[in-house]
Amino acid sequence: MSREERRERILAAAARVFAASGYDAAGMREVATAAGISTPVLYDHFPSKARLYAGLLESEVDSLLAGWAELPPSETAEELLRGRVAAIFAWMETNERGWRMIFAETPSDPGVAEVHRRGQARATGQLTEVFAQVPHLALTADLPRDRANEALAEAAKSALNAIATWWWSNRDIPREQVVALTTDLLWRGLGALIQEDT
Repeated sequence: MSREERRERILAAAARVFAASGYDAAGMREVATAAGISTPVLYDHFPSKARLYAGLLESEVDSLLAGWAELPPSETAEELLRGRVAAIFAWMETNERGWRMIFAETPSDPGVAEVHRRGQARATGQLTEVFAQVPHLALTADLPRDRANEALAEAAKSALNAIATWWWSNRDIPREQVVALTTDLLWRGLGALIQEDT
């Protein structure tokens, strides 16, 4: 087995272990056992649990944001918002590991927390671009539109994060209902701000 093949095997095993136990409870010996290697070999590839987890977390953030960015254009602002919300929750439903890593836990390690923070900042950036696609907003705040877009994106992201975390513990709720609930929450406010072309 080549070094790269062994690395991929380690990442796959680590993903299973972290998904089952969470960051704080998982151990490097457990990852090594799951990968079928010795603990020293594991440390040869990844010098710490934080580095291993951070690599997995970055990969999950890439996956989530890539699928979201590839969505086709929407006819209306409501379709734009609903489509992005639906894509996010569909990704969670089919990617439990990423769901847990991004939304359901915040590891205590400062290095991992920084990777998590950067992922959240990237999500805010993509949501800001979504708000920029809405042409007319009747804002009473005297802010430049780009700053307002960023603030609205941060608020929308916080709501999405909260509902994603809640859904982790309420799996009996079908995804379609979670999407509808989230869109209702976000659209009721945004929809009132949109000015139709006259």
